[in-house]
Amino acid sequence: MTAAVIHKVTDPRFGELFADIRRSWFRLETLQQYDAISERDAYAAFLRGELVDSTPGQWQQMIREHVAAGRRLTRVHVIKEPLSDYIRFELKIYAPNVRAGEDVQLIPVSHDRWPDGVPRHDYWLFDDERLWLMDYDAGGAFQAARRIDDPAVIEQHRHWRETALADAIPLADYVTPQLD
Repeated sequence: MTAAVIHKVTDPRFGELFADIRRSWFRLETLQQYDAISERDAYAAFLRGELVDSTPGQWQQMIREHVAAGRRLTRVHVIKEPLSDYIRFELKIYAPNVRAGEDVQLIPVSHDRWPDGVPRHDYWLFDDERLWLMDYDAGGAFQAARRIDDPAVIEQHRHWRETALADAIPLADYVTPQLD
């Protein structure tokens, strides 16, 4: 059986991944910079010293609906210190997600270290059973999401999720006034 591959975040199949959950989602982020087309203007404004718009949108509405239905939405991002400009920006754009109910956690590490037992690739795990590996180019631009159906690989990613969660701290425990 050929695994599903999605090459554009604008593909309706990609959006369906987030709508079609019954219990949970987990996201591991490992990059220190993402080049998302939807964020480019806001990131450029942030670099110019402008305030980040934290107005909730459709994504946050979806989060609120999932949380109201009793679903657990968790994200862990491994962040290297000292923080890149992009990570400082991303810590701010996480705020509306947290207010909507997503549990955003961080694993801060020194620039030359990586947490033991945590992979160096991004993935989404939906309902503990649907695994999507996220592929990015060297600049952090999305290349593809690849569904993996191998039960052993899915189980390995569940284990990595538990390891990441054990090492992570809530966003609110990390963000300090000097990051504002």
